Amino acid sequence: MSEHQYVAFRAIDRALSEKNLAYMRQQSSRAEITPWSFENEYHYGDFHGNAMEMLRRGYDIHLHYANFGIRTLLIRLPGGFPDARAAKPYLDGESLRFVKDKNGPGGTLAIEPSYEPDDLDELWEPAKIFDRLVPLRSEILDGDLRPLYLAHLAVARDGNHDPEETVEGPVPAGLREPTDAQRALAEFYGIGETLVAAAARESGPLPAVADQRTRYAEWLAEQPEARKNAWLLEVLSDPGSSVRSEIRAEFAKASSRPSWPTVEAGRTLAQLGAAAEEIERDQEKEAAAKAARQRASRLKKMAAAPTPYLRKTEQLVAERSTDAYEQIGELLADLRDALAHSGQSDLAEKQARKLKTENPTLRLLTAALRRRGFLPK
Repeated sequence: MSEHQYVAFRAIDRALSEKNLAYMRQQSSRAEITPWSFENEYHYGDFHGNAMEMLRRGYDIHLHYANFGIRTLLIRLPGGFPDARAAKPYLDGESLRFVKDKNGPGGTLAIEPSYEPDDLDELWEPAKIFDRLVPLRSEILDGDLRPLYLAHLAVARDGNHDPEETVEGPVPAGLREPTDAQRALAEFYGIGETLVAAAARESGPLPAVADQRTRYAEWLAEQPEARKNAWLLEVLSDPGSSVRSEIRAEFAKASSRPSWPTVEAGRTLAQLGAAAEEIERDQEKEAAAKAARQRASRLKKMAAAPTPYLRKTEQLVAERSTDAYEQIGELLADLRDALAHSGQSDLAEKQARKLKTENPTLRLLTAALRRRGFLPK
């Protein structure tokens, strides 16, 4: 397996200043670097930059993917969690932790599960999934606990945790309706849809959230005029100002919004896995039953009017392709089943022999018909 690493950063709140951009250029000589992004791929060598410092100096989210087991996601939270108490049960202090700044409430959420190279399927387009992950930051800053729960699942399922002993954290409301960013987070860490569905069995309905723009407007109306003017002056004077982050942090601090609803289900990861397997079996049964119903309906139509299907096999022969020959075999096999108890039970056999006689040099067609039991071996 050839080595592939992808390292990327994104700025969300504001573009980087020239000073911070100069620092980013010191972190890599080969990366594509702009005031809004930093991106590099490695097929040999490693990234040696200081990711935490790069986030403190302007970028807001970072992804490091390597096909030999690394799947790191760092998210900058300039004002910390909007509800630190609600976030705490999901953090383990190691693979899922909040690295607090030396000063102030800010810090970085670090998601760093431990995987072996073959634990998860390889990602072929990590850049695309990173673009989908970017909205997670705003969701976390808005108090949504679903990203933290999914990150907690990712860590709890890694090689350092025993599924029989590891207990899930509080189950947040709304897991039945994950956002696209949350689905991307599950995909990034190999959390299957059935495992999310199993977890969602204990999840309450998505909480009603007031329109964010309205909440901002109401809060701003309460702020002193001098304070708002100072913020506006800062924005106008310095396009790279951190004032937007500061305003959001003040808003979060003053917000009286209730915590995101959760339920203490207390299931082990092994129990969740068993529930996911049950859901998968049920889905497979349902899919098989649906396929059987669709086939029965199709056979009924074939039995009522077989001629169009015979004509279709002749059209497919003219395509001269392996796929077309396989389709002919499938069509005739279905037609044989559809007419099995009718006065035309040999119609499919006759059509197969006819096609063989008319096209004696088409060996792949002959092979396709033999596989369906129409011609002697």
